Amino acid sequence: MSNRKRRTTTTNLNNNELSARTNLHNFFHTVKAGLHNAVVSPRKRHALLVLLLLGAALCAAIYWPYHLPAALAGLMLVPAAFTYLCWAVVSTAAVGYVPEALEMQHNFARIGFTNSAGEAPYLVQKEKCGNAVILTYHCTGFPASAWVDKQLELESALNMLIASVKEGNDRRTVSLCCVPPEHVFDTIEWHERYILRNEDNKLILGRGLTGDVIIDIDKTPHILIGGNTGSGKSVLMQCLLWQAIQQADVVYVADFKGGVDFSYVWQEFAYIITEEKKLLVLLNHLADTLEERKRLFKEVDAANITEYREKSGNYMQRIVFACDEVAELLDKTGADKSRKELLAQIEARLALIARQGRAFGIHLILATQRPDANILPGQIKNNMNIRICGRADTTLSTIIIGDGRAAEQIPTMHRGASLWKTARCFRRIILATIQFQSGNIKGRRF
Repeated sequence: MSNRKRRTTTTNLNNNELSARTNLHNFFHTVKAGLHNAVVSPRKRHALLVLLLLGAALCAAIYWPYHLPAALAGLMLVPAAFTYLCWAVVSTAAVGYVPEALEMQHNFARIGFTNSAGEAPYLVQKEKCGNAVILTYHCTGFPASAWVDKQLELESALNMLIASVKEGNDRRTVSLCCVPPEHVFDTIEWHERYILRNEDNKLILGRGLTGDVIIDIDKTPHILIGGNTGSGKSVLMQCLLWQAIQQADVVYVADFKGGVDFSYVWQEFAYIITEEKKLLVLLNHLADTLEERKRLFKEVDAANITEYREKSGNYMQRIVFACDEVAELLDKTGADKSRKELLAQIEARLALIARQGRAFGIHLILATQRPDANILPGQIKNNMNIRICGRADTTLSTIIIGDGRAAEQIPTMHRGASLWKTARCFRRIILATIQFQSGNIKGRRF
């Protein structure tokens, strides 16, 4: 029993020692932030100068040798200089101190966001950047993944939404890009400004927490959209396809929902396929096109469609194939042998495009409620570089983006809000919230 008490006492002493050192480090980081603020901010610089002059006046009033002999007057310079140095350090810390720092630290401790020594992150810098706020914390024992995993609790403690998490080069600082919750889920109507006409490799997914979310389909060529019924999958797909049409891309749409979302108006601008056999003919044509483009690229020694355009001088159009509710197409439940063979051929062609389409300017946009392995084979799904999850339960959210937080982060009443991630980026990318509503595309003659 005595050994246990001794170990507990030793642990407490070690934790207390660690906390004391951490507090000292936090103080010096605050001083460093004060020097930085004084350099970059005239207002902070003037405040520091006022404090330093005030300190000089106080030291003069206290230590000025009025009645001391001349031989002792020089001795007063030592305590005066030491006192003024301490005043200068404290004044610099006062200029660098963020008013909410201690309150945030206490709030983090309340939600259990501490390291093994019981220490919470300390706020050392707060910057305003448009509608966003950049909060920089000094912390030890908090990897960036820990901030992502605790995102919902942190948002509650901060009373803000976290758009991104960035780890500093020294791995001792973490910066949060946060946005106040007001107007985050406001509906955004479609506007022609969302079309990037001079950059056919760029598409706008929607409005994120800190601005428009733009993807480069040269780098992330295929898009998977998932979510429950009514989550806005078809509307988002229409927005993407209309951008592609306006950028002079060739657009094919497989619609197996009875033509409800892609009415006759779209037939003026895109090729609409509603029959499985015709779809296989089209996919065979796309496979042949891919092989032909391989040959053309080899002739001019081009690695991708952009290089081919530059080297050959010919404008080769991109091709976008979209399928709205791919589960209606690829679900083999109850299918006879001939239909299963047909679907197998369709899957094979889609897998080919998913694997090789990027360099040759052939892209896939697939939308479905159920992107599980029974509906979307791994060799297709694994090559869908961008995955977007609308309103969904935890299981569906996990299937789509590998994370179940869509059920918690997307309010039930907000149709069109989504989470997204890319295959090459750190998991925090899914924290961007998409809001892109098109009230005018459907049923409108362009």
